[in-house]
Amino acid sequence: MENQQMKEIVNQYFKAYSEFDVDRMGSFLHDDVEFKNISNGEVTLALNGKTAFINQAKHAVNLFEKREIKVKSFTFEDEYLDVKLDFMGILAVDVPEDHKKGDKIEMEGRSRLKFSSDKIISIEDIN
Repeated sequence: MENQQMKEIVNQYFKAYSEFDVDRMGSFLHDDVEFKNISNGEVTLALNGKTAFINQAKHAVNLFEKREIKVKSFTFEDEYLDVKLDFMGILAVDVPEDHKKGDKIEMEGRSRLKFSSDKIISIEDIN
């Protein structure tokens, strides 16, 4: 798979994320996708398989009124595509840690993605 093709898939994946289009997000995933969310060096969520990922993503859409990921840069490292990004979301519900409905959350992060058979097979979201 060529680098440009991987970048295009990632751009479309994050566009679908920003548009709350879980089914389209899923179209870019390998059936055996592995997902990890890593916050402050600790794994806070791990999922195995496309079905588990889609179920979690459908739940997560209810947390935000609006959300957007902007890709800042791509770096290719061995078999991984490392993506630096900015996240912005406006909460639709109150959540723990003193965040209330309507609060705007902004953060920088990165995603490390690996591909197999022209699909994303591994995602590590790191913030």
